[in-house]
Amino acid sequence: MKRILTTTFALMLLASIASADGGRGGPPGGGPEFGGGNAIVGGNGTLFITRTTIDTGTRTSSTTVTAISPAGSTLWTATLSTRGGLRLSGSNLISVSETRASDGTVTSTLTALSTATGAVAWTRTISGDVMGLEPFSGGTYVIVVTPATTTGGTATRSITALDNSGNVLWTITA
Repeated sequence: MKRILTTTFALMLLASIASADGGRGGPPGGGPEFGGGNAIVGGNGTLFITRTTIDTGTRTSSTTVTAISPAGSTLWTATLSTRGGLRLSGSNLISVSETRASDGTVTSTLTALSTATGAVAWTRTISGDVMGLEPFSGGTYVIVVTPATTTGGTATRSITALDNSGNVLWTITA
């Protein structure tokens, strides 16, 4: 009985911390979180805990995601090569990783994990730096900044709407 109360208290504490940002699964402002970790509570009470580690030698990072049921059991664990921070959108947890070329070109890769299984549901590559992910009922809005390609040039901002399967619905310059 004592263990059940301790586990229940720990889960309630984590859920309280996760809901402090409005239950959106990321820091205020909508940007991906950098650093240690985060907690996201799904609509059915499943808790998704992230832990990001950085290899200081190779300067690479990975994020481990653990899904915990409302009863306190581990449902699944998955590891992503990402900078941390996930956004819950529909039945997916979406992460962002980016590659910066020597010429300043930025390419971002979105990876969606199924909240049910932890398996990769889809990936989508987008030119530019993803500055925010905003879920909506049919998918996710991706706010992207593309750096200028020339000295003194102007960066551009766009918004891409993805459906819950990762397909592009539309893109506009904003």
